[in-house]
Amino acid sequence: MYQLRKYHGDKVQSLTYDDGKLAFSVGIISPGEYEFGSMKKEVFKVIHGNISFWFDGQDDWKTAGEEERFEVPGHKNFKLKTSEVSAYICYYE
Repeated sequence: MYQLRKYHGDKVQSLTYDDGKLAFSVGIISPGEYEFGSMKKEVFKVIHGNISFWFDGQDDWKTAGEEERFEVPGHKNFKLKTSEVSAYICYYE
């Protein structure tokens, strides 16, 4: 039901909840640039800081600030980067 996930040498960490009906994670990202892959559509809401994002098929990097959302389509490689410690909630659809 709950799972702590650590990526990129513990520089990105998330606590994930998944009961089979609802799935989301709350995460913290240290300054840097990181690459991931999505299995499902992921909807991010930035809750602290700024997170820039890019995914396969997108021409340029875009940035979301506090209280802003962005979506990553399912089955895509994507990158996140930030220059400050940032936090997010990510909903898996």
